[in-house]
Amino acid sequence: MNKKGILLAVLSSAIVWSSYPASVGYASKSLDKINQEINEIKKKKRSQQSEINKISGQINEIQKKQVNLNNELMAIDLRRNETQGRLDKLDKQIEETTAKAVQAQEQLDEAEERVAKRETMLKTRLRSMYERGNSTYLEVLLGSSDIGDFLTRLQGVQLIVESDTRILEDNLKDKQTVEAKKAEVEKHLKNYENMFAEAENLKAELDKQYKQSTVIKAELQKQEKDLHEIQAEEEEKLLAYAREEASKLAERSKLLAASSYRGGALGLPLPPGSFRFSSGFGMRTDPFTGKSAGHNGLDMAAPKGTSIFAAEDGIVIVASYVNGFGNCVMIKHNEHITTLYGHIREGGIKVSAGQAVKKGQKIAEVGSTGRSTGNHLHFTVYKDDVAVDPRPYLQ
Repeated sequence: MNKKGILLAVLSSAIVWSSYPASVGYASKSLDKINQEINEIKKKKRSQQSEINKISGQINEIQKKQVNLNNELMAIDLRRNETQGRLDKLDKQIEETTAKAVQAQEQLDEAEERVAKRETMLKTRLRSMYERGNSTYLEVLLGSSDIGDFLTRLQGVQLIVESDTRILEDNLKDKQTVEAKKAEVEKHLKNYENMFAEAENLKAELDKQYKQSTVIKAELQKQEKDLHEIQAEEEEKLLAYAREEASKLAERSKLLAASSYRGGALGLPLPPGSFRFSSGFGMRTDPFTGKSAGHNGLDMAAPKGTSIFAAEDGIVIVASYVNGFGNCVMIKHNEHITTLYGHIREGGIKVSAGQAVKKGQKIAEVGSTGRSTGNHLHFTVYKDDVAVDPRPYLQ
């Protein structure tokens, strides 16, 4: 099969072009309108995304507040537990101190009873001495009959004096000791009661703080829920804009399928200065057979990997391996003009069949696949499925 037959076979399996705009002016006008509509939709999308980002920021701030609030609630709970522990301990201390106070009061009562008995005994002694004529300890001694009697009386008086002194001392000691102990117990009890009152006030304050924090937490949760609902609505609007944009892009792609190109000059498929023409269109000596044969395109020698560009707007109809041309891309520009780019390097095809491309867009890279003797681009222009000399079409 000759190259024209290969081309016809490829074209027969490619995309069928059935309709084009009535005129270039109409297509250009429609395309401008669609591009304008797409730009407007993009502006709305950006604005919508900005609103969504703003809401997301508000949600993040509320979530941070909730995290901080949860930490505060935990801290308050720990302080409440600690305060309750103090209250329990103080309550026990108050109970124990109250018991000691009762015991101290009982001891004081006993001491006062002992003092009362001693005082009664002293009063009785004084009354007896008075009834005997107001005798003093000295009169008792002077009334002795002899030295033995004096010593006996002296010893008796000493005993009485010592006993009276001891009674007085015991009275004083009992009263001082018991009263001091009672005062100490009452002081401790007062301190504990004050501490208990302070702890109760602290716990009441902590309970109040906890309650206020839970109210704030509930309000924050409500705000977050409301914002999530608003965010969902705004995201739905963004999706609607995205669907509208996709529809407009599809409409533009359909319009681009009938390119505004109508057979004028084509752009260079390789960067200027990156290549040299190694073989022209028409008859030449076949490098493989050495015989004279027709060549249906231009060979442009260039280093492997050099970028290959679309010569004009259009739709890719072939992006695969084609016998003879190796890795190959074909672009249909309108119902008359198609271009072919052959011998692309392995993995060098950058577009796919059905894709819309723009003039100057990178579509592949130079290689030497297929029937090739070195790195170069084979470039063919087909007019009405017939290969023609590309030179008049190139700028």
